Amino acid sequence: MLLKLIALAAAAIPLILFVRTILGRRPTRLGQAVREAKKQIDLAITLFLVAVGVVVAFALGRIVWAWWAAA
Repeated sequence: MLLKLIALAAAAIPLILFVRTILGRRPTRLGQAVREAKKQIDLAITLFLVAVGVVVAFALGRIVWAWWAAA
């Protein structure tokens, strides 16, 4: 019986989320704050990935320079 209830809940959750999305909700201050936080997190991740890319490019440049100078 418990497994049937779990299966019913697992099937109902996506349906509830879909209906809620279709009917829409008014934006709330909390929703706006969450959206702004997501933007800030995306920006931080982008900056981190760019920094890692610059470090990798610099390291590869040094390796190529050393290899070229030794030849």
